[in-house]
Amino acid sequence: MTTYVQGPEPVVYPGSASVYNLGHLLERNASLSGVGNAVAVIEHGRTDERHRSTYGELNARANRFAQVLAALGTSKGDRVFVLLPNRVETLEVLFGCLKVGAIFTPANFRLSVEELSFMIEDVQPRLLVFDSDYAERVWELAQLHPQLQLVEVGKGEVSKAKPYDELLRRGAARPPAVPTGPEETAFILFTAGSTGRPKGVRLTHRGVFFACLANGLSAHLTRNDVYCGAPPMFHAGGLTCFQLYMLMLNGTIVLVSRWTPEGTLQVIKAYGVTFHFGIATQLKMMTQVEGWHKYVGSLRAVNGGGEPQPAELKEAFVRRGITYFGGYGLTETGATGLNWGASSLDDPILKKASECMGKSPAFVEVKVVDERGQEVGPDEIGEIIVRREPTGAAGYWNRPDEEAKKFRGSWVFTGDLGKYDEDGFFYVLGRTDDMIISGGENIYPAEIERVIYSHPKVADAVVVRAKHPQWGQTPKAVIVPKRGETLTEEEVLDYVSSRLAPFKKPRKVVFVEDLPRSETGKIDKKKVRELYEER
Repeated sequence: MTTYVQGPEPVVYPGSASVYNLGHLLERNASLSGVGNAVAVIEHGRTDERHRSTYGELNARANRFAQVLAALGTSKGDRVFVLLPNRVETLEVLFGCLKVGAIFTPANFRLSVEELSFMIEDVQPRLLVFDSDYAERVWELAQLHPQLQLVEVGKGEVSKAKPYDELLRRGAARPPAVPTGPEETAFILFTAGSTGRPKGVRLTHRGVFFACLANGLSAHLTRNDVYCGAPPMFHAGGLTCFQLYMLMLNGTIVLVSRWTPEGTLQVIKAYGVTFHFGIATQLKMMTQVEGWHKYVGSLRAVNGGGEPQPAELKEAFVRRGITYFGGYGLTETGATGLNWGASSLDDPILKKASECMGKSPAFVEVKVVDERGQEVGPDEIGEIIVRREPTGAAGYWNRPDEEAKKFRGSWVFTGDLGKYDEDGFFYVLGRTDDMIISGGENIYPAEIERVIYSHPKVADAVVVRAKHPQWGQTPKAVIVPKRGETLTEEEVLDYVSSRLAPFKKPRKVVFVEDLPRSETGKIDKKKVRELYEER
């Protein structure tokens, strides 16, 4: 039998929990009359008593984990590295970290040992909490980082790891009540680095609170909603859009550990989901399932993010009486920046190009600036910048040089090209380094992609650079035809030529069966460029 050495009981200061500590929100809601017994989380596919957790149960277990953290020597500011899918334990660990002021540091559980090892070396966590499904990689990580304490959620595959449930049984259910300042770091979320190495983004208690508020208010979420989101919780979109906001409101979250279009439609019908969030590609995949409309009777709204929103996709939901929200944001901006909603086919937003990402929500200011940082006028193209306060990140972890480039004064420089129109709607045209310069003309891939995607035989399209002997660069289209359709290069070029200026027409077209995607299902444009771009 394994013996655990317990540390001293953390000191409890009744009533001293800081209002700036996000963990206090869960504690407050659990104590409210009529709320503590309300269902906070449903984990789809789970068969034990943890299938449904009330606010009182979720808070009690988060308290127990917070006490465990303290007993294991974890204190305010320490990092807790997390490899967990979307399951109720992930929320328990998250709120347990918040309650003791530890920094919740989730990582993509699909990454290799080498990639995860780099992150661990970077943030120097005290503890690694992991799911048994990742035991093989964690065992290797334990050899590389012997100082790590391990806590395993699941079957007990790693001998060195302490079993999560057994630890919780030993922890007290009372809150540790650690005071936390608003500017202290709550989360470190990793984003891809320009050098190929990930960067840890430092999100504060106050920044996350206002990002959740900005996103949730814009989506018109209420405590009566049943929310199901596609992004895993190692993404800002899996937290501030909109899981934490739903727990602030006393709403209900349905967790799905593995997203598929068919499976998600079944979840929506089974649990009466009223609001679903996924990237545009995922929502498009849902509408391509035969008879999909039979599953969405409970849906009042969906939210698409992460990429342009084709008109056909918006209209597919709106025709069913389902409001379509769209949005744009970065991890560095708290996953907020721009958004919009359409509930009628007459809504003017449906007439705008798919690059339109709406207007800035409450608490958020957005501008477009030129190379000198000067604000430009309507329909002038420049870089999109978002004011840091109050929703944005504090900066990067251990990346002072990159932080200085991204966070300049009061603004986050997104690296995305964009513009705004006379109505105040903003358009995202792609990364600044994606722009194609052909014979001195600036060409924006997103504009060409939108046109190609509107072709009835096209499933997906990405435009990259190609070499041109006379003009230097020219667009090259990488296209996935719809299943069962035959598409020729001539058809594509004629279609684009009839809708765009001649210099924007791709000079090369490549047809492929599929495109590389990220863990959320979004097209991985970086990998597409690596495969098909010519420099």
